[in-house]
Amino acid sequence: MIKAIVFDYDGTLSNRLYSAYKTYQVIVSMIFPDLDVNSMEFEGIVQRIMTWDEYGSISKDHVFGMLNKYYKLDLDPKKWLNVWYDNFYLNQVLQDDCLEVLAKLKEKYKIGCLTNGPEDTQKIKLEYTHVIDYFDAYLISGAVGLHKPDVKLFEMIAEKLGVACDEIAFVGDTFYTDILGAYRANMLPIWFFTDTHRVSDHDIKRIFSLKELLEIF
Repeated sequence: MIKAIVFDYDGTLSNRLYSAYKTYQVIVSMIFPDLDVNSMEFEGIVQRIMTWDEYGSISKDHVFGMLNKYYKLDLDPKKWLNVWYDNFYLNQVLQDDCLEVLAKLKEKYKIGCLTNGPEDTQKIKLEYTHVIDYFDAYLISGAVGLHKPDVKLFEMIAEKLGVACDEIAFVGDTFYTDILGAYRANMLPIWFFTDTHRVSDHDIKRIFSLKELLEIF
């Protein structure tokens, strides 16, 4: 019997792709101040960066290194990483109906969040978007030096919620970190299948909007 629902944050509760797009718009306008932000050239640079970003799965050193290489720049990756973090939380975009769905589910279930990333930068996003207000417990991987899909993280959030792993449904958008990790921990994995370019023949339970959770639970 499911007693709790745990969510990933980036790409699940948040629209990570659009949040990154808006942040890179700010960064490109800072690096290329003479470019018209409405021009094709400006958009071309932003779209190129989005490809290098690889859904946030790769170090920002790679992104700024590629900018240096292709645009003959001399950007300090550490400096621009801080610029990224300073702007990323300000440009957070939640998934459609996110807060409404969390509020409805909280009427019947404990709600948790398990997210990868540095503790300080992740927590500020949870606070800025107010999703943290709906959590009975949350865990940021950077706080304990582990990363999903490490089963220990899934066991730790279950313990914080006070329920067994097999009483938890885990909702995430990334198969390797979220779905595989939840499966290994004996949770019910639900794949938030948001990317139309993603393909899979696996019969794992999937949803295409958060609102579908209200039909399942």
